[in-house]
Amino acid sequence: MKSFPWSRPFWPNGLEKDVPERRLGIDFDSSWARRYPVRLARAAFTDFAASPVVRLLATPTVHGRDQLDRTAGPVILAANHASHLDTPLLISTLPVHLRHHLVVAAAADYFFDRTWKAMLWSLELNAIPMERARVNRRSAELAAELLEQGWSLLIFPEGGRSPDGWLQELRGGAAYLSQRTQAPIFPVHISGTRDILAKGSRRLHRAKVTITFGTPLSSSVSHAADHTAGPAKASEPVRPALSSRRLG
Repeated sequence: MKSFPWSRPFWPNGLEKDVPERRLGIDFDSSWARRYPVRLARAAFTDFAASPVVRLLATPTVHGRDQLDRTAGPVILAANHASHLDTPLLISTLPVHLRHHLVVAAAADYFFDRTWKAMLWSLELNAIPMERARVNRRSAELAAELLEQGWSLLIFPEGGRSPDGWLQELRGGAAYLSQRTQAPIFPVHISGTRDILAKGSRRLHRAKVTITFGTPLSSSVSHAADHTAGPAKASEPVRPALSSRRLG
């Protein structure tokens, strides 16, 4: 009979085994994705692979980008959300100094529920896990810390893709982070991406896309919102820029 190390070690009956901790979801550590070698690889992938491929489906008409050209950062980009293409298309339109120093708030229960997904989106998008049902202290602390370090943040206040193209109820995370870090909020209106790839669809179609960067909202405007009244009230300064017409 073979013995250890030539066979599996024996575990005594009745002794409870320790279950390895799975650090996924909101607990996933994405800090490795912000190390310089990874950032360099992501910048090359974004500029020479992802952006050209996405632009085969749509070459967006962009309005208001000059405001970002004049902004050193960090900033909070708060956009409506109708398609998985919103993120790569929006990133491709940003000035270089913001594009390569950006983190993306992504749903912890969707993009970080499996190890391979968490690794993939951290690598490709510099995504960080965000609780979308409420303002989670852990995710809020991480986002605030990164903003204070000079990283800009892309966040979708609806918490997910719109099923019908109309703006959904907004969460208050963007307003909270602006008030806490003094970073201005740039509302972003994305139109047309739902026609390319709608929620639940598996087929891609070319379509006209327009991306409009609105007038920045200062942290003083965010502070004026009543955060104690809930996320809908806290997000009131952002909503007009996103709900002027049907989105996506």
